[in-house]
Amino acid sequence: MKRSKLLTMILLAILVLGAGGGYYVHHVNQQAKIAKVQREKKTAAKKAAQQKAKISQQVNQQQFSKSTGANEQITKTLKQVHFVGTALVVKNNRVMYQKGFGYADKGSNQLNGPASKYQILSIQKSFTAIGIMQLVQAGKMKLTDPITKYYPTIKSGRETTIRQLLDMTTGYRLNDGSKDTLAENQVVNYAVDHLDYYPDKDGSFNYSSVNFLLLAGIIRKVTGKSYQDFFTKNIIEKLDLKHTGFVIKGLGSNATLGYQQASASQVNATYDQEASESTSEMANELGTGQVYMSAGDLFKAESAILKGQLLSKKSVAILHTPTATGHYGGGIYNLDNGVRSHGIGYGYESDVHLSPDGKTGFVLLSNYYRDSASIESAANKMFVGLMNGQLK
Repeated sequence: MKRSKLLTMILLAILVLGAGGGYYVHHVNQQAKIAKVQREKKTAAKKAAQQKAKISQQVNQQQFSKSTGANEQITKTLKQVHFVGTALVVKNNRVMYQKGFGYADKGSNQLNGPASKYQILSIQKSFTAIGIMQLVQAGKMKLTDPITKYYPTIKSGRETTIRQLLDMTTGYRLNDGSKDTLAENQVVNYAVDHLDYYPDKDGSFNYSSVNFLLLAGIIRKVTGKSYQDFFTKNIIEKLDLKHTGFVIKGLGSNATLGYQQASASQVNATYDQEASESTSEMANELGTGQVYMSAGDLFKAESAILKGQLLSKKSVAILHTPTATGHYGGGIYNLDNGVRSHGIGYGYESDVHLSPDGKTGFVLLSNYYRDSASIESAANKMFVGLMNGQLK
């Protein structure tokens, strides 16, 4: 009996040791796989950074010449970044360049052109900010209003203000939106219930789209209308924009498809894979990135802001005040020589630069974002050339 019990104990010990050894081997293998993936990601990121730096260097080394036609120089710059999309350049209210590059829909051989429609993504924030300032100008709210006036249960270490939402200095962040397709009020409620608050970030610039989602919700609360209705009446209809709307309703004629890069180091456009976007993602972009526009409509709208057609110029100046910790203020980047805005997502990239008076600038809208071939280097180079008179 004792011998039988001893054998049983020995067998159990062997099984336990075997299981432990098997788990150890499995754990080691898993850690090795994770380490391999991390090394591959670092290698890919390094390669992409090198590729991007190389292209940026080529763009920056290009010297614009007053003796060479602007069309030729702009086209060369855009080809250097392998641009896919529509480019519009305006000088003193006159269109000096308008051209499409690549495919709006490779499957149907539809090319990009002046009337093509693109998601403008984060550039929408500039219009959400205008909506808020329109309500401030009308005396319906104040920039100094505490956010708790509109969201009594929101997390906050102190009385965060509307101004802070506009400047992204709140310390708020929302890591994930709802997986379900929600109505506007539900999107706002979800954000209020799930956002995180970081006290150490409160008071300094900390880019996070949830700030403008909350602003869209405040527009709803103050006006009693949906954000879509407010945007349609106060932006689209007021400026008579013909190629602007909400992505969730479809882009209609002259629509573009967003294309996804195969890797971060991809430069050339291969159109191998369309970017995906669910209806829940479209809904979650409330106030922050759910609008499409043509290049012409986008320039017209951003120019109208600076010209005082949507707000008084005094109100625009108040709105477009940089924060103490950065150039961002009122939904846009405020530079010494004008303003700029930029957006990325779902295969799209958008960029707009304008002079302070809104008469000169350009729009670049792309439906094929690639990390290594971002349009930003070309945009910055072209704006400097445009403002100093080298492109004319």
